[in-house]
Amino acid sequence: MTAQLSARDALFIEALGEMATVVTRVEALVPLLQDTEQRLIDANTQLSSQLRAFETRTHAIAEHAKVVAVTHIAQRADEMARKSMHMLALDIQEAARTALATQIRPTLQELIAPLNRLAHQGYQRERPWEHWRRWLTHAATATVASTLTLVVAALAWLR
Repeated sequence: MTAQLSARDALFIEALGEMATVVTRVEALVPLLQDTEQRLIDANTQLSSQLRAFETRTHAIAEHAKVVAVTHIAQRADEMARKSMHMLALDIQEAARTALATQIRPTLQELIAPLNRLAHQGYQRERPWEHWRRWLTHAATATVASTLTLVVAALAWLR
């Protein structure tokens, strides 16, 4: 039994030696883990500040995109309104032409036809010398105007 105990003892002692090595290694890892923990905390802080900066930039980009989109929409709406107003004006003009051609023109022709007949009858009833009298009045007016113009021009030239 002593041989077994000594083998057990030797195994136990060897296991204790291995444990001591493991403990020494674990104790050596503690400062490294603490350093790693500090680095992780620093990285977290740095990432947080970078995240805040990224969020600020993203927010600024989104606001700029909103402004650009609203401006673009307003320009397009203005263009469409102008086009619509132009098309509406053209449609109104065409409707007015159509109404004039189909409704107002026949009515006007109905009203003008009797007036034309009356004017023609009045012209036919005129005495023939009255027609010449009108033309002679116009010719006399033109002659007097020309003579006065000649007299004024001659007086201006003689001075």
